[in-house]
Amino acid sequence: MAGTVRQVERDPLDVDALVLDAQPVVAFINGEAGASLIEALLDRAGRGDTRLLMAVVNVAEVMIVQERRGGADASHRTLELLQDLPIDLVAVDLELAARAAYFKFRGGISLADSFAAAVAHRDGIPVLTGDREFERIANSVEVIWFGGGATTPPEPDARM
Repeated sequence: MAGTVRQVERDPLDVDALVLDAQPVVAFINGEAGASLIEALLDRAGRGDTRLLMAVVNVAEVMIVQERRGGADASHRTLELLQDLPIDLVAVDLELAARAAYFKFRGGISLADSFAAAVAHRDGIPVLTGDREFERIANSVEVIWFGGGATTPPEPDARM
């Protein structure tokens, strides 16, 4: 599953499709830095100008963060919100699980991040993240950095 290193700067508003990692979605829900970019992407997706995908494993990750911050009610509201947004939620099947296992084992990234990478790799589209872990697999999937330059990961303190 090895890919090539892609160091081309890309504006997330100029791509046809993106995989969303949990971190940008959490920023959007909580009105944090970068929320306006996610809002613009959601507007584009709602008009059919772009496609946004997110693995259900990453939805769980968002819900966990929200529950830590605001309890069970916040987690339930987050689930309801995510179901109403123009994001295609990607179910896990054996093929996607195998790709995620590859990224987990060879890339040394978290299991949840492995699923975002697996969707991006499978569909040949970039992943939008601010998580520096993705530096480890940027030779296999295209990473567009949320909160930093297109090819420059954000500073460590910018993480979720």
